[in-house]
Amino acid sequence: IKWKWLKCNDIMEPMTALVLAFQIFALFSIAGALIIYLICKVRDDNAEVAETQPSTVLVTSADTALGLQLCTHLANKGCRVFAGMRDAQDSLPAKLLNGWLKMREYSEEPVRGAIIPMQLDVTREDVLREATSAMGAHMNAGERGIAAVINTSGSLFRGRVEAQEGQQWEHMLKTNIMGSLRVAKAFVGFLRPTRGRLVYLGAGTSAAQESEAGLVAFNATRAAVEKCVEELRKELQPYGVRVVSLDTSGLTAEALYKAPVPHTADAETEGTPTQYTADVLSASALHVIERALWDVVPLERYQLVQNSKLNFMLPCRSSLRMTKLGEGARRGVQRV
Repeated sequence: IKWKWLKCNDIMEPMTALVLAFQIFALFSIAGALIIYLICKVRDDNAEVAETQPSTVLVTSADTALGLQLCTHLANKGCRVFAGMRDAQDSLPAKLLNGWLKMREYSEEPVRGAIIPMQLDVTREDVLREATSAMGAHMNAGERGIAAVINTSGSLFRGRVEAQEGQQWEHMLKTNIMGSLRVAKAFVGFLRPTRGRLVYLGAGTSAAQESEAGLVAFNATRAAVEKCVEELRKELQPYGVRVVSLDTSGLTAEALYKAPVPHTADAETEGTPTQYTADVLSASALHVIERALWDVVPLERYQLVQNSKLNFMLPCRSSLRMTKLGEGARRGVQRV
């Protein structure tokens, strides 16, 4: 009888250990899920708190459709947005922005923030100095700085290396690489007091795959910008300034710097206003930019286009459609 009891005990010990292992695994799984939920909850709460506190943001180039979309989206969120433009008076983007603001004044949903067009050219240091002076003049008494600078400036020339001209390379070098450094030099003084953020459009992880499509020189400049971002992050970290890169994988190179696109569907109808659209980023991509601006502890890199279907983003309304009326008529902007 004693021998049988010992034999049964030897059989039960592995079974008990297996059950105990499953229980421990289940316990750790529940604890891990709870921790992930709490982290996501805290992150979302922080984002909601940030959205209720309007801040000042500079978008270096609203000449592009992407820059225009960011300006209107952030203004709708309650931010005061400095919209950089090569020509802040008579250019098409300036007229579209002014028309959009006028139309929103009389709409049921007026703009919560403000947009201040200003001349800005990242290839000219004299214009950048004037831009910093203009920003300082718009600061309220006691205002120490701004929350973020989003560098949307850049240029693109597609073509095979043997067919491109040296001037095209020089323009991309001056705008993409030198312009990125000039932006940091000119506006970091506005970010140090607020421990703000410097946001760049980084190279996509699939950029190398596009080199065969005539983007060799362009991809070279984007890789250099990534290195600039990395080194700036190290240099500005002691001052509390966070440097963030936006992974542009999933977006075409042309989409980053294209101008507002006119619609030609109604071109045959005489007297119909020309419609312009600045929709480049999806609602989820806009939310990613919000996180890059307002996460309490921002990541070094955010991916704009989410590849996984398991990534859920909060909805953002920032679809912008702009209308340019005929000569002598009032120009306006219509939001869809």
